[in-house]
Order: sequence, then C-alpha cells, then structure tokens
Amino acid sequence: MGRFTTAALKGFVAYAGLVGVGLSSVSLCSAATITAVSPQGEVAQVRQVSVKFSDAVVPFGDLRLPDPMSLSCQGSVSTGSGRWANDRVWLYDFAQAVPPGTRCVIKLKADWKPLQPLTGTAREYSFNTGGPVVTRIEPSEGSQLAEDQFFALRLNGPAVESTVLANAWCEVEGIGERIAVRVVGGDERAQWLKARRLDGVKNQAAADLVLLLSCKRPLPFGAAARLVWGKGIGAAANPKITTSTEQRFRYTVRPAFTAEFSCERERANAACLPMRAMRMVFSAPVPREWAAKVTLKTAAGSTLSPVFDKDDKTAEINALSFPTPLPENSSFSIEMPSGLKDNAGRSLANAASFPLKVSTADAPPIAKFAAAPFGVIELSDPLLPVTLRHVQADLRPVQSDLRSRASGGQVRLIKLQTDADILRWYRRVARYHEGQISAKEHGLPEKDWFMFELDADGKKDARGRVIQRKTERFIRTRELSLLTADKEAKRLDLPKLSGGDPRPFEVVGIPLSEPGYFVVEIESQRLGESLLDKKAPMFVRSGVLVTNLGVHFKRGRENSLVWVTSLDQGKPVAGADVAVNDCNGKSLWAGKTDAQGLARVDKTLDSSAIRCESPDSDDGFFVSARKADAKGVIDTSFVFSSWQKGIESWRFNVPTANPTANSTQADVRAATVFDRSLFRAGETVSMKHFVRSEVSTGLSLLKAADLPTRLKLV
Repeated sequence: MGRFTTAALKGFVAYAGLVGVGLSSVSLCSAATITAVSPQGEVAQVRQVSVKFSDAVVPFGDLRLPDPMSLSCQGSVSTGSGRWANDRVWLYDFAQAVPPGTRCVIKLKADWKPLQPLTGTAREYSFNTGGPVVTRIEPSEGSQLAEDQFFALRLNGPAVESTVLANAWCEVEGIGERIAVRVVGGDERAQWLKARRLDGVKNQAAADLVLLLSCKRPLPFGAAARLVWGKGIGAAANPKITTSTEQRFRYTVRPAFTAEFSCERERANAACLPMRAMRMVFSAPVPREWAAKVTLKTAAGSTLSPVFDKDDKTAEINALSFPTPLPENSSFSIEMPSGLKDNAGRSLANAASFPLKVSTADAPPIAKFAAAPFGVIELSDPLLPVTLRHVQADLRPVQSDLRSRASGGQVRLIKLQTDADILRWYRRVARYHEGQISAKEHGLPEKDWFMFELDADGKKDARGRVIQRKTERFIRTRELSLLTADKEAKRLDLPKLSGGDPRPFEVVGIPLSEPGYFVVEIESQRLGESLLDKKAPMFVRSGVLVTNLGVHFKRGRENSLVWVTSLDQGKPVAGADVAVNDCNGKSLWAGKTDAQGLARVDKTLDSSAIRCESPDSDDGFFVSARKADAKGVIDTSFVFSSWQKGIESWRFNVPTANPTANSTQADVRAATVFDRSLFRAGETVSMKHFVRSEVSTGLSLLKAADLPTRLKLV
C-alpha cells in the first residue's frame, strides 16, 4: 500500500463523504414492499408466522429490533415472541401449536419505522386454524376391524360433541346409507385410557385430545368399511369455525369366527387321502385347551385327538391336524366342543355344520423311483428300487404271452453304450422330468404345434366371428413316452408281481444284472386315470447308472487329472479307458489309467468357448471311464465336471474369490527388491522388479509383449 499525504487523505475523506451522500440520496428514492405473509386463510397446524419484505427494512446484523407487526388471536392461544431472521424476514414463534377454532389477525404497527418506506402493501392479514382435524387414528388405516370396533381419534384440539355426532359417520360397502357414530365415554373410555397409560393428572392434556368413537351398529363380517370425519365439525374453542374438508379412513372388517376343514385329495370332489393329515383351520386364534377338545370320531365309535407341533408352545393356535395314516375307505365325523370361542370371545359362526361328516378314499396309485431323473447303483447289488401302490395289476404280465401288453401298463428298459448316446439320453430324461414340453420340441407333426382358443373377452372380427387366439401347445411330460416307439427298448417283467395278488403298497427291486447306463420307464393306465384324470396312460422314468467304478475329475489350467477307483473296495483301477468330452459330446481327449488309477490329461481344457446345445444338460466336461472284467463284460461310469454338491471349494477353505480361478490364463506374480528398507525424504531409491507367470512347474518368464509398461509407486 502506498502512502497518503495529509492533503490527499483529506481529499479522500471528502470524496467518501460525497459518496455517502449520494448513496443516501439513492436510498431515499427506493421503497420496500411485503412480498409474503404466511400463513393466510385456513391452516390446520400453525407454529410460526413469517413476514418477508422485498428489501432490507432493518440494519443488517442487529436483529434485536422492535417487531414490525402485531398479532391478536381469538381463542386460547399460547404466548409467543417475534424475532428477525435477517434484515428482510420477521418471524413470530408460538410457544405451542395454535389450536383449532382460532382466528388471528396480523397488523402492521403504525409506529414502526423501517429503513425504507413501505408502499403498495396491505396493512392487515389474517388466518384461522379451521375445525379440529384427526392427526392420528387407532387402529391405523388399512387395518382389520372388529364388528364393534372402537376408533381412537387423536385431534389437534377438542371438538364440539354435537357437531361430531352430526357430521361424522361410518360407511360400509354395499350398504347405501350412513351409519351414525356414538361418542364413547364413561367407564369404557376410562378403561381405554388406562390400558394405554393416558390416565392421571400428568397425562390429562393428551387424554383431552383423544376422542373415542364407535359405529352405532355392528359392522358386517368381511366388508370394506370407512370412518368419515366430515365437514362442519366445530372446534370447542370457537364452534363457529368448523372443518371444511373430509377425512376418510379405510378398513376391512374381520371375517366371522369359523372353522374350515381341509384335506389333500386326488382331484376335486374326491374323498381325502388316508396318508395325508386332515386339518381344521380357524379364522381367528383359539385357546389351545379348547382346540385340544376337537375330536375325530370313527364309524366304530373310537375318537382321535388332534396333534400339535411339540415345539409350538403358544397359548393360542389357528389350526390343528389329526394323526395319520387313517384307514382307507372309512367314514369319520369331526366334532366341536360346545362353547368353543376364539380369543375375542366370539362363538363359532358355523357351529351348525358340526359334527362334520368326512371320509377317506383308497390310497392313490403310485409308481415312484427312489432316484429320478438320475441315480447310481453299485454293481454288487444291482436292484433298482421302485415304490408301487395300486398299479401292480397294470404291471403284472399275462402268463400266456409275456411279451404282450399287460392290462394297461408296462415296464420298458434301454441300455446306452457310447458316450454320445449316454449324454444324449441323460439330457433327454432330465428334460422330460416332471415338467412340460412344447409339441414342436417333442417332435409331433406341425399341425399339432398350436392350439386355437376363442378370445376370452369375446372380441369379434369384421365379419362378426369371435376371434381365435393361436397359442403354442404344451404337453405334460408325464403324458409322453420316451421308449414306446424305440425299437431298442425291451419289455421288463417284475418277478414279484408274477403270481398272486400283490400287496397294496410295496417296494420292488428291478434287477439290472449288468453294468451300464439304463433308462427305465413305467407306463400305467391306472396312474393316468387317477392323476391325469383322463383315459390315458401316465409315464414315469429315471436314468440309472449301474457300475463299480468311481470317476473323479480335477481340472487345472495347464492340465487335468482323472482318477478311477472301484466302489466296492475303494482301490485304484488300472488300465481303464478314459475319455473327456465337452457338454455337446465332442471328444477332447482319450487315454488310460496307470497303476495308481490316474489318467493325466496333458492339455488345456478350456470351457469358455463351449456353448452347450441343450440348456437342460449339466455344464462343464463329460468324463467317462470303461474297464472290462475277466469275462469281457465292460463296466462303464461317468462324471460331469460340474458335479460338486457337497464338495464345493468353500467347504474346504479353498479360495474361490479369485476371478481367474476358472480361467486357463496363468496368474502373474510381481515382486520388488529395494536397495535398502529405510529411507529419508529427498533420497534416491534404487529398486528392481521381477515379474513372472505362475505355472505348474513353478515360475516362468513372460514374453516381452506381456510385461507391464507402467508402474505406480504408493
């Protein structure tokens, strides 16, 4: 900064004085206006009054100045105080929220002197808080109501009771008239307040704001209902000020207390399955001691008591069941104890339906493989277990001609030899397991690929014909056979069914005396009539591997390893023929196991570029092993590289988070060697970086093109 002479300083002060005069002259020519006053009109909740000016009307920085406005209210209003938020905004804060029924007037004080004159603005403003509004309601909106429900309305101020009775009401869907309300008082109100700890002198203010209402007549079960806080409800502070808008609270009424019986059936209108539980479900909780008195009485007069979950110790329950199994083709009656009530004290609405007559049917027919769609059976005990019930007559052979069709059912079997056939059929059985398939995929003629259905909305074309919708046809896989048209499939007779009447329920072992991969399919007319509900056979199937070989596969980045052992002794199998195929059946490698049962695949197996043709097949690699015994019988086994259930890497603390864990690219390792380990600021540091790739033999040099070109030091 330069120096000022005395003369120059005097001139500067004079100039500043002139500038000050000029500014004062400018300020006298301007004026301020009131740009906003809030609130105005009707406002339910008021805690603060705000007045905003267009320009500064008080000195900036000094907010302890006189109030520009005066505030007067009609009603019981708590005191407050005004303050300047800044040089353009004045606020008035009430100590408490202004209650309903209050009218306030805000006036500009005549003796207030702003920095700038006020022009073009009103000198008086007003607002009122309207009638009492509901700030909270119990039960909350959307809840389920009792028929004689109490509504607890928390208001922002007391209301005139006569106006509440005249302008609040209940509505019920389907009833075209309003249901009047009553104000709950006396002992009922006292008990409600006591239950919520709102009684006593300390809570009197909060209790005064709670209004208890109920509909004057019970609400119908299961109906949609509304409580309406209507227009015209006056505030106790000023009855002339009333609510101007409606508040509607929507609910549903709880259903009647009923007991419903349920059981599993083969189809609609059939009797109950005897091996599945009969259940009683209550629409509301019932005390356990009362539920225990419900009984199931047999035709012979004996009774069965319900069974409960031993881990469930609750005092109230919603459902119970009776012990199983029950006798087939038997009649029962369910009896309710007299005086049964729910936890709200309501009697059973459908008590006249009890005793309820129920019955059991025959146990449904069943033909079920122990493992489907795939299972492994050791060659030492080659029996495929299948559970049969009420289908034995279908599968029993006709003695005069064992090759002819039995009474509506057959057991067929096919053995697959090559890896390609095994993989194809493995996929096919999985695809047809308990699902549905399109007619096109199944191979039906093109005329059967689609179905034509009339439009559900009855839309018509220009000629007045109802439009038909073309939809793809899907068929349940249990309606389709995989082996009926296969010439290689053989008919198989079940020896236990060759004579005498079979038992209603039994497990039969299907003999598979030679090793290999088999597809077994059971056809039963009885199953179809029962479970498909039409005159057509039903098919169940499974793929079965009969073997004494265990195949273990481990894939690495540079090579892989196959280990073949025997299932009966767990010893290595030497001289086994091993083949590695991709998921499409293409051969990738073939070789033999050594004396330790190991076959080393000395090539990289990369699955990243392989796209499986069938989405239903197991992904990864298909590895097979074959070994001929002394009699020349070839034992076959296989494994997919994706089979890891129970032996996942994370179960054995093997790292799996590495994104390159399944990649064929080698990991790159880098290490830095410094000339010393202690440094000072400003010193030169020498270092050498070693970059190698990690391979099976250790560390390997990288090509120059693969070396990094940038280094970041932290």
